[in-house]
Amino acid sequence: MSKRQNNCIRCDLLEGLDRQDTEALIDEQLALEVGHFVTDDLREQRLAICRTCPFFQNGLCQKCGCYCRFRASLNNKKCPLNKW
Repeated sequence: MSKRQNNCIRCDLLEGLDRQDTEALIDEQLALEVGHFVTDDLREQRLAICRTCPFFQNGLCQKCGCYCRFRASLNNKKCPLNKW
């Protein structure tokens, strides 16, 4: 069975990225979100909650598919499970 049959396309793409590439992509997307940021303290509080969640895996929320650092950084986003 091929890799594509086992994983979704997003998972296949993510497997090819290293941590540095992933962080660069998140930073690039955040740069487009002018004026929608929470404070650093609030972002860290949100991420602390994410890290304890069973849906958190390798920086991704398995519930919504977002990078947790991206979602937790924006004031117009919320946790899909209403944890923050």
